[in-house]
Amino acid sequence: MKRFIRSISGHFFVILFGLLLLPLLLPFIMTVWFQFQEIDQDLNNQLQQRTDQIERLMQDQNLSFAEASQYMDQSLIQTTQYTSLNQVQSLSASERNQLQQKGEITIDGAWLEPSQYICQTETGYLVSTPIAGQRILDGLRTSAGIGIVITIGVAFILTWLAVTLVTRRIRSISEAAIEVTNGNYDVSIKEGGNDEVALLVENFNHMTEALRRNDHLAKDLVASISHELKTPIASIQGFSRLLQTEENSDKRQQYLTIMEQESTRLSRLTSNLVRLSRLDHQTIIERKRYRLDEQLRTCLLLLERQWTEKSLRLELDLPEVSVEWEEELMQHVWLNLLENAIRFSPESGVLEVTLSEGKNIRVTIRDEGPGIAEQDLPYVFDRFYQGEQSRANEGHGLGLSIVKRIIDLHDGELTIRNHSEQGAIVTVTLMVHETRE
Repeated sequence: MKRFIRSISGHFFVILFGLLLLPLLLPFIMTVWFQFQEIDQDLNNQLQQRTDQIERLMQDQNLSFAEASQYMDQSLIQTTQYTSLNQVQSLSASERNQLQQKGEITIDGAWLEPSQYICQTETGYLVSTPIAGQRILDGLRTSAGIGIVITIGVAFILTWLAVTLVTRRIRSISEAAIEVTNGNYDVSIKEGGNDEVALLVENFNHMTEALRRNDHLAKDLVASISHELKTPIASIQGFSRLLQTEENSDKRQQYLTIMEQESTRLSRLTSNLVRLSRLDHQTIIERKRYRLDEQLRTCLLLLERQWTEKSLRLELDLPEVSVEWEEELMQHVWLNLLENAIRFSPESGVLEVTLSEGKNIRVTIRDEGPGIAEQDLPYVFDRFYQGEQSRANEGHGLGLSIVKRIIDLHDGELTIRNHSEQGAIVTVTLMVHETRE
């Protein structure tokens, strides 16, 4: 019982039961109470009048009690004469003292006890009690009692049904939450309606769906990382064994070159994983004012060897634009996007880099490569995803994921689409941010 009272069901039951019972019960009790007061007062007056009438007849007409009683209707009020106070039953000591001091007393009726009026006379005591009036009072009291019981019963049943209806749905959410805690993300709650609990159920189902999707992504991520780590490690291990028995210097040099490439690949993978993990937990960026156009030119200079080897022609539109972003992170963005564009550009192709400033700042990079397969476009930002073209090149499918996370930290937007004629177009859109002085 104590556990129920402390629970939400108990709190809700007590509050709802009170809210439902009080408006029904209080007016009823107040009405009955005042009616009883008026009836009791009127009945007591009648008792006193009947006793006074008999006493006057006995005194004025010199009649006995029996003779005076014959002139009165005993069907409504019954008057009895007692010669001794000890004959009057159910009188307390205080009532006896009051009767002896004042000579009369009115005793209000209880639930099953009738009212009494007792008057002391020369010959004894006259006691008047109601008969028909008492039946009326008893009927009213019985009706009031039945009405109160029915009111409480109806309020209890309605409250219990309401509490059961609400808490049943809450319990289903609690049971589903336990399933989620135990690792079962396939749980779903079927719920209709448009109330707050239905909205809670809907949000819970969205949460489990997101957890289920993230769980699948996590498993795929672990599998992808394991595969990406296993390949270079196995290659290094295999060629290191060959080196132990190989005497040909050319082949030994070839094996060492391959081992160096694989170790570089492994180092790049771990660096990207660390960077991506750090970015996932980063929410604040250190803004610094710098020239974006100069940053883009610097990135192109750092990649000069790659685009000169392919004899690419650069078409630049880089007006002077100052921004307040995290310079180091944004340089990683431009280096990654420009390196991808150079890698997929054909020999003697054109690489376009455009910078524009308006309501937002927009950087567009276009190459003349084969573009991205339509089936790959929705997944290019997924971790470890590699399209058909990228599989033939070095990479782990983390570059664009890192770029996307950096752009998100700057509240920007990154889009990739294919050009109608040839190549891919990457667009980075960021808001103008001004530091308050």
